[in-house]
Amino acid sequence: MSHELLFEIGAEEIPPSYVPPALEQLERGVRAGLAELRLEFGEVRAYGAPRRLAIVVLGLAARQPDRDEEVTGPHWKAAFDARGEPTRALLGFCQGRGVDPSAARKVTTPRGEYVGITVHHAGKAAAEVLPALLATLATRLQFPKSMRWLDDDTRFARPVRWLVALLDREVLPVLAFGLEAGRESHGHRFLARDRVSIARPRDYLPALEKAFVLADHAQRRERIERQVEALAAATGGAAHADPELVEINTFLAEWPTVFSGTFDSRYLDLPNEVIITALREHQKFFAVAQQAAPGELLPHFVAVRDGEARGLDAVRRGNEAVLNARLEDAEFYWRTDLKRTTAQQIESLAGVVWMEGLGSLRDKAERLQSLGAWLADRIAPGERDAVCRAALLCKTDLTSEMIGSGKEYTALQGVIGAYYARAAGEPKPVCDAIYEHYRPAGAGDALPATAAGAILSVADKLDHVAGAFVKGKVPRGSEDPYGVRRAGNGVIRILMDQKRRLDLFAASMESTRILFAADADLPHAEIMKKLGEFWRGRVETALDERGIAYDLRDATLEARPILGDGRSRPGWVDPCEALERARVLAAFRSDGRFEPLVILFKRVSNILKAATEPLPPALDRAALKEAAELELATALERARSKTDPLWERGRYAEILPALLEMEHAIHSFFDQVLVNAEDTPTRLNRLKLLSEVRAPFLRGWDVSRVVVEGERVAGSVTISAGRG
Repeated sequence: MSHELLFEIGAEEIPPSYVPPALEQLERGVRAGLAELRLEFGEVRAYGAPRRLAIVVLGLAARQPDRDEEVTGPHWKAAFDARGEPTRALLGFCQGRGVDPSAARKVTTPRGEYVGITVHHAGKAAAEVLPALLATLATRLQFPKSMRWLDDDTRFARPVRWLVALLDREVLPVLAFGLEAGRESHGHRFLARDRVSIARPRDYLPALEKAFVLADHAQRRERIERQVEALAAATGGAAHADPELVEINTFLAEWPTVFSGTFDSRYLDLPNEVIITALREHQKFFAVAQQAAPGELLPHFVAVRDGEARGLDAVRRGNEAVLNARLEDAEFYWRTDLKRTTAQQIESLAGVVWMEGLGSLRDKAERLQSLGAWLADRIAPGERDAVCRAALLCKTDLTSEMIGSGKEYTALQGVIGAYYARAAGEPKPVCDAIYEHYRPAGAGDALPATAAGAILSVADKLDHVAGAFVKGKVPRGSEDPYGVRRAGNGVIRILMDQKRRLDLFAASMESTRILFAADADLPHAEIMKKLGEFWRGRVETALDERGIAYDLRDATLEARPILGDGRSRPGWVDPCEALERARVLAAFRSDGRFEPLVILFKRVSNILKAATEPLPPALDRAALKEAAELELATALERARSKTDPLWERGRYAEILPALLEMEHAIHSFFDQVLVNAEDTPTRLNRLKLLSEVRAPFLRGWDVSRVVVEGERVAGSVTISAGRG
């Protein structure tokens, strides 16, 4: 028969952002723990609310299955004396495992003959093994911040006040947080003060619902979404879409009741983002937009109360008063900031330190102008003027009242700066670039929508990374207090996802140029080396996130592509181009010619790697005498003539098949030519020919990095059997 398990951790109000990750940990831990205990189970359901984390397991086995364990003991000769009686070694071995010595048998192993026994382990009842598992799971839950309230080192997000642990109708003796589990939970803090007795796990949700707690967060989320939509429609509008705010309210309320309210329509003169932020950040309210014009807000809001409908008028009036006060503050900031001229805004930057030792925000703005112009010339020359003007203005809102005084509006940096620029009469491309230049602020954030915004964002992030490395504020391990990795990831996302070509090595040189000029004592070479390692790591991470296998990633990044100036660069310097090459190699992996190509390339690479003498600067074609040598040289020239234009046009998918046309000539060369000839000039010229054959591949991929099944065996046989 199958059974049901309920485990609930009751606590003081847990921050809403803490609950979903804790539920994931709890569910994952229960599944892994039951599997380790060898207890079969069916469905696992996690439920979370502000004051509780719960797990329900259905279809749970009553006990562990029995199992037999084969154990090897002492050497057979040491197990019995001359009379055939068990020795102390055998007796002690059997006694420790609860087995009679008569059960011992001889087993033959590679090390000789030993005593073997079968130890039977009877399965334990679920009720016996579950308490320790549940207590361990509860006390090991991790939170962004945790607290202590007992005399020991036990920590949790908030103080734990009760535990419920039931296996069917029986209470499990779980001990944790100085509490012993029972069957009594608690209802809503204000609407149901009496304790709630849970008869069995299947009664958990209905029992709490009678006590004004919707413990199923999916049910609470659905109620909030449905009521918010209905009340917004009743005002003549539609709720501003905000899934994150829905999630926050879901884990702020155990008995959500939605209501609507209004604010003074004069505040609609403020930018929409200011109004939405005032509603959202502190009050957790939903803004309401016009249905006919979603970009225009209505003087209404929709809010969620943790409680019943009784007394909603008083609640509404109180929230309206608080909201109007916040909007009045925002209006004051807005009107005060609009009085500042553009020149005053720019001048104010000189009084704010950006990063210790790297000057003021005014200095940063000048660097962004210079770097932005350099980037624009390479990415979108037509955006140069807009980028340079936006670079000068993009940080001015950091000295505004809205950002500096209105702490809840700090997330609007860049956004509010664009509004101030627009009010001052700046062109739309400039305003758009200012608005977008912080994007992407994180992994899930949108990218800049305009070319000028993308260029300014890249410039800002390049300057941030360069400044951090120059001042030794580099990320170490999991620590990155200055957000350097986040800035680097943003650069890579823009370049890869928007298909923007940029030499990151040259960009790093340009972003550090002014910083190096200001301090001649800086270890330039060391800093640039570390920057190169940093950017390669960011590109590696980006390729991993886009599903590129590790060996194909390494093969791509170890290549030496030739850029526009004719010089080769490491394979990571142009992230967009690196992604294209990696995807081409990944697509080619399913081709039947792929593995033979890899093995052949490894053979060429291994022979060249084993060569200790310096190769001649150029191939002496006149010295090639044997037919196989001449055939390979001709095949190489033909491959070059085909692939050189393809490299220039970026038609990477056509390059590998063209290079593969040399395969027959390479095989013939190895079969018919002694590469390591005794004559030194002949040997070096043949090695040079192999080096020339490898070079076209290395422009895109170091194929020797690719892992193929059985490559070690195939590679060693090929190399030892060939004349090379």
